[in-house]
Amino acid sequence: MNRNKLSPWLIMLVFAILALSSCAATPAKPETEGRIFQESAVVVQKAAVDALIVFGFDIKKSGSFYIEGFRPHQVGLFAGSGGETVGIWLETLEASKTRVYIRTAKSLVGIVGQKNWDAEILAQMDKNIEIWNRLKGKD
Repeated sequence: MNRNKLSPWLIMLVFAILALSSCAATPAKPETEGRIFQESAVVVQKAAVDALIVFGFDIKKSGSFYIEGFRPHQVGLFAGSGGETVGIWLETLEASKTRVYIRTAKSLVGIVGQKNWDAEILAQMDKNIEIWNRLKGKD
């Protein structure tokens, strides 16, 4: 093959690989019952943001009813952990009752080293709320 014809294809291939490696997956809202917290949406939203930070996620979106975090790749381009995106949806049921849906999406690059963070984030949210309630004197 002529070297001049190969160069444009090689350049496009390199750009395609770079584009795919930087792409994060977008989580879709799960179709489950979700988890109900006996707290206001404001308290649950703060607990969710803090839980993402504890596990090394960068907060990409933080609204009243949706939080999204991305966990940066830890080692190399094709191996290691990181690259997951977690979406957290909040639904106010009552003044002190909030339903939470969590979904971890894995990116194409590094999927072998990625994990589902749903249970760990829910557990950390529980822990955050428990600590805050103890500090406030609630049981």
